[in-house]
Amino acid sequence: MASVKLSVKKGDLVEKKPVKVDVSGKNVFLVMIGGNVFAMDGVCSHRGGPLEKGALDGYNIKCPWHGAIYDVRTGKVSASTPWGKGQASYAAKVDAKTGEITIDI
Repeated sequence: MASVKLSVKKGDLVEKKPVKVDVSGKNVFLVMIGGNVFAMDGVCSHRGGPLEKGALDGYNIKCPWHGAIYDVRTGKVSASTPWGKGQASYAAKVDAKTGEITIDI
């Protein structure tokens, strides 16, 4: 696992608005909820939908294509949408002084 500093800073994020980022060729999305930043694989495990375009409900994001629901904190798929498979989630660290975000991937 490697720590990767992202080009997006915490100040660039809008509360509850997912943002797609490329991390070493991998599609990941970031979302800030309650001031905390979460990072998760951005491609739905079901049919490849763009999760950053999904609707948020609390900590759950719903794929815009077929409705699979994932917890952004863990990547775990909801029991109500078993056609999706768990997604990788990544620890997001925010530098308190600079707002720079680093994830372990």
